[in-house]
Amino acid sequence: MHYDGILDHVGHFGKYQKLVVLALCLMQGPSACQFLAQVFLAANTDHWCLIPASEAINCTQLQLKSVSACQEEQKNESIPYELDDDGKRVYSSCERYATAEDDGDQGWNSTDVIACDAGWDFDRSRYKSTINDEFSLVCEREDFADIAQSVWFAGTLVGSLVWGSVADWLGRKAAFFLSLSLVSISSILTSFVPTFSAYMAARFITAACGYGVSLIASIASKELVGPWKRVLVGAMHSIAFAVGYMLLSFAAFFLREWRHLQLAISLPYVVAFLLIPIFPESPRWLISKGKFKEATKIIRKIAKVNGTTVPEDLINSSPENADEQKKEIRSDTVRRVTHLDLFRTPNLRKKTLIIFLDWFAAVMVFYGLSLSTSALGVDDYIAAFVSGAVEIPSYLFCWFIMERIGRRLSLVGFYISAGVFCFISIFIPLGPARVAVAMAGKFAVSGAFSHIYTYSCEIYPTVVRSIGMGMSSMVGRISGILCPIILLLGKYWEPLPLCVFGGSSLLAGTLSLMLPETLGCDLLDSIEEGEEFGKGQGFHLFSKSDPDATTTATHLTNYMPLSTLDKHSDETVSV
Repeated sequence: MHYDGILDHVGHFGKYQKLVVLALCLMQGPSACQFLAQVFLAANTDHWCLIPASEAINCTQLQLKSVSACQEEQKNESIPYELDDDGKRVYSSCERYATAEDDGDQGWNSTDVIACDAGWDFDRSRYKSTINDEFSLVCEREDFADIAQSVWFAGTLVGSLVWGSVADWLGRKAAFFLSLSLVSISSILTSFVPTFSAYMAARFITAACGYGVSLIASIASKELVGPWKRVLVGAMHSIAFAVGYMLLSFAAFFLREWRHLQLAISLPYVVAFLLIPIFPESPRWLISKGKFKEATKIIRKIAKVNGTTVPEDLINSSPENADEQKKEIRSDTVRRVTHLDLFRTPNLRKKTLIIFLDWFAAVMVFYGLSLSTSALGVDDYIAAFVSGAVEIPSYLFCWFIMERIGRRLSLVGFYISAGVFCFISIFIPLGPARVAVAMAGKFAVSGAFSHIYTYSCEIYPTVVRSIGMGMSSMVGRISGILCPIILLLGKYWEPLPLCVFGGSSLLAGTLSLMLPETLGCDLLDSIEEGEEFGKGQGFHLFSKSDPDATTTATHLTNYMPLSTLDKHSDETVSV
């Protein structure tokens, strides 16, 4: 019997599933903080040349009692400036006036400027410390902070490759706690690194292992519930991620030292080890590997907590197809599946390549807009909080629309909308109006990002689901690596990043029309099922598998569990 059929007896989303899914959702909070912490760890602050002590002004003699007043007077005396449109002084960040001590045989005078040679002084009214000031990532080294973010995404790329395979090999539970152990160590060590090189190395490991925690938690949750609850579960994980982002802005507001902030967002990983007695191995994965006894044990536990009963011969309760199911399982488990299985057959290959593009666009636009909140012309903390808050209604809307018009068209709509808003924001000046349009784009791409997690899970068969999700995420992380570099290109032509974001969204939305509809379908188990599903899907707006089409009733009857078709609720059946 397929696991979705088993859920007809034990419950599609009973008390047990709700408890486990909620516990796993909590893991998205610290993951969000780590993924987006760079916004505050490497926040841009005003800086100017530090004046050698022998040339510094005597603030006591000038009767300047406050540090800010002394700092301002020193800048007036030593730092060149320009006047902006409002007549305010804008001091140079990388040059200072030459002094008598600097002169030597150069023949300089007091109006000549030289590069900062004694370090920098920083405006600490907002941030007490950042990696930029501690590691001198300013002036000719200012791009190093963006390189560090690219290193982070390189870590997530490696994590995508590693943890998908590990989860399909060792199982969801073992892979989850292995990645959790490693990310707990690396993220805490990041708070104590002495050099920028050590910082990047620690962040790389944190990214690789932290992504494993997030990915496996999401996959395990979706595999535990029935077809009509997968979108809800996906939305719950996405909302938890957004809440984590919002909490990050609060933590950053109260913890202005970057080391303190990094430590604070790392400690929740240690607390997560309390999930050990709660997190079960995925019954769906166990069945796909032919481990029926272990699967039956967990299924009986689910039924007990949900208040249902289980047939004695649970796994083989469908005699007419039991032998065929075991044969399919053996064919996929005797020959260990690999990444190449995603490309061996034409239909699965086509779907895989389109999903890769969808992930590439979603990650690029999502993190491009998230990491550039400080460039929108408003307060960093407010911009970050709003950027996280706007995701919550997006995920709820995603859940609502996916269940009503299906997966395919809703995904297309999200991508097209995100692309259009990116292009519109090019023509709006900095300030609240641009923030509003950018957040509309963030709303749309957040929906696409949440959507693609669920859609990918439904399209990939169980035997290669973790591998497929890992590979898809790997492609997305390549765009993540490119994202900070694309943002840097804005120095040369300001609209270029938004043009890239908008164009990739429109392309992904258009090609997604070639994917099959999965609304109400059972999760696929074998490679053969994955190849047959959606075979012959053409490139057109409406297809025969769309819920809007005339064949909706037939499509849903073929794939919906009978209890769901009859009741369309999470009521369970006792046998």
